[in-house]
Order: sequence, then C-alpha cells, then structure tokens
Amino acid sequence: MDVQADKEAQQQILQFMTTEHFTLQTARSATIAEANGRCALFMGSVSSAVVAVAFIGQASGLSEGFFLFVLVLFPSLLFLGIFTFKRVLQTAAEDIVYARGINRIRHYYIELAPEVRRYFIQSTHDDTVGALRGMGIVPTDSKWDLFQTSSGMVAVINSVLGGVFAGLLSRFLFSLPIYADFGLGVLFFMAGVLVQRHYIVRKFVDLEGRLKTLFPSDSTGGTLPY
Repeated sequence: MDVQADKEAQQQILQFMTTEHFTLQTARSATIAEANGRCALFMGSVSSAVVAVAFIGQASGLSEGFFLFVLVLFPSLLFLGIFTFKRVLQTAAEDIVYARGINRIRHYYIELAPEVRRYFIQSTHDDTVGALRGMGIVPTDSKWDLFQTSSGMVAVINSVLGGVFAGLLSRFLFSLPIYADFGLGVLFFMAGVLVQRHYIVRKFVDLEGRLKTLFPSDSTGGTLPY
C-alpha cells in the first residue's frame, strides 16, 4: 500500500514539475518577444529620426532652425532609449531566472531516471553559467561580452545619441571649433557606455546574489563572467 502511494505521489510530483517546466518555457518566450518588440520600436524610431534630421538639414541649410529641431528630437530619443534599455535589461534578468528554473527541473528528471542523462543536450545545472550555456553562450572573462546582448546594443546606441546631442548643443551654444565639438561628443559617448555597462553588471551581480544555486556547474558554484 505504501509503495503504491509513493508511486502515485511521485507521478503527481512529476506532473507538477512538467507543468512548471512548460510554464517557465512560455514565460521565456514572452520575455524574448517583449525584448525584440521594444528593440524594434526603438531602432525604428532612431532610423526615422535620422532620416528626418537629414531632410531638415538639407531644407534649412544647417541654420538655427535645424539646431532647434535636433536639440528637441535627440532628448526625446534618449528618453525612449533609456527606458528601452532598462526594460530590456529587466527582461534579460527574467529570462535568466526562468532558464535556471528549467535547468533545475531538468536536474530532477535526471534524479528520477539517471540512465537518461546522456540523452539530455541542455544543461542540468541551475547556475548562471549553466543557463548561459543552454543559450549557446560560452562565458568568458571579456569585459565587453555584455554588449552582445540586447541591452548592451541599446546602451551603445544611447551613448551615440548622447554624444551627438552633446556635440550639437556645444556647437549651438558656444560655436566652438568642430574638433572641440567632436571631442566633447566622444567623451559623452564613452561616459555613456561605461555608465550603462556598470549598470548592467550591477543588476546581474545583484540577481546572482539573490538566486540560490542548488546544482552548480563546477565546484565554484558557477560565477558570472564579469
């Protein structure tokens, strides 16, 4: 009787885990779709703005009207870009959480049937390294791998927009030599890249500290590649 009850309980647990696995996979698809949609909206807005700037520049002959137009347009793009950056980063963190949850459930499958381990291609380790490898990403020590992500891409574009805005504002207000305006724009670009990269790292380090790893990929428990 006890054996039968144990089998029924195990079957129920397996059904619960399978349902949770499906739920997490669906949630991952939703985060990816949202990130792609927000990036597409942002990139479309930037592309349209660049075309508009070109037309206004030709029509106005780079007069004061041109500068007033771009000095209103670029802050609007930066506003959209900053919030796109933050939301895409949030969805990336969500995706990591869901991926780690799926790996943890997959490890339970291995515990139930160790003989099927060799048939599993995806990772069964619930640390960040295991989750990244399941996405085809091999963690490295490079400090710039973060810019391969959607949030990193948006961060670079935001930095470009900020640098262009700073250079144009300097040109409009102080009529500095073009090389000085260019240098100021480059400084703002570099500052934007570094600040946003630091923000990405801080968010993922905080996430790593809040998530408990039960089945690490190695003896170190799996660390983030920062």
